[in-house]
Amino acid sequence: MESRTRKRSSLNNNEDRISTLPNVLLHHILSFLDAVQVVQTCVLSKRWMNVWKSHPYLDFNFETFSSLISSYYYDDDMNNFTDFISHVLVRRNNVKAFKLSLDTRRDCQYSVVESLIYYAVKHHVEEISINTAHWDVPIVLPRCFFDCESLRSLKLKVDGGLALPKSLGLQSLKTLHLGGAQNFDGKIFSSCPNLENLTIEDICLNVIENFNIHALSLKSLEILNWRYNRIKQGCKVMLVAPKLTSFKFDGNTPLFWSEVNLTSLDDVNVVLQRYYHNHYYPFYVVEDEYISEEEETEQGLGLNLIKMLHQFCSAKSLTLSMNIIEVHILKHSTI
Repeated sequence: MESRTRKRSSLNNNEDRISTLPNVLLHHILSFLDAVQVVQTCVLSKRWMNVWKSHPYLDFNFETFSSLISSYYYDDDMNNFTDFISHVLVRRNNVKAFKLSLDTRRDCQYSVVESLIYYAVKHHVEEISINTAHWDVPIVLPRCFFDCESLRSLKLKVDGGLALPKSLGLQSLKTLHLGGAQNFDGKIFSSCPNLENLTIEDICLNVIENFNIHALSLKSLEILNWRYNRIKQGCKVMLVAPKLTSFKFDGNTPLFWSEVNLTSLDDVNVVLQRYYHNHYYPFYVVEDEYISEEEETEQGLGLNLIKMLHQFCSAKSLTLSMNIIEVHILKHSTI
């Protein structure tokens, strides 16, 4: 009875039980929030005043920021967002940051990306995710970034272009997602000896004839948004990944393989983004991209697709999109 009475008394007094939790649990709760929401918790009580300063998860999302702290003009919102990031980095305690994320999906100043990367390297970040745009010139990452020994997971997705060096040199990296990279040699992956998961999205290889992916520890590979107007015609992909077990391809033109051994594959998922061009079926177009009927015939979509799929004959599981089945049927119906 006495125990029940105490519980009721505690509830009646509106006891703040969350504030009595240790910091490690509070940080776990805050890890589900955006940085601006985390900072706003400082007004809850004295206990919360400095919790955000040691929070190891820094998630800067422009959409969330602008919805909570908005002005009438986009430029003002972006400037305020940039200032907010700077204030958080300056006022934060000098402790390790586990994860750092930036998501603007709009044109962002290079100085913002650069300052975040410098901060990440200095504070031994293990996960970095940057999803932004920079239309003036491709973003070039600072040299110090490629000496970051703590980094285990990296996502770089830049609309407008990302320039990569000849070597990454990220020794601890296990997961890598690249989006928007331009005309680079896939041999850079060999400088990441522990790389196990690789996603390549919306890359531009319009001057590359042979694209090499050399990753001896690689287990999962995804090539997404492989687009006809961004890939040099006849560009061949050479893959050296003896431990590869999972592969996913998503594009609007088949992949040309060169010197590949895919006998270790278990699961394969292939998605064709569009239909074969003829008079009865719609034609999938990405933005202003268009392949004429003559180019389509010369390219031999159906034949090239079959050649691509032939490399997966040893896979235990093969999943194909409906568009691929339609291409196969149309190819045989026109013979």
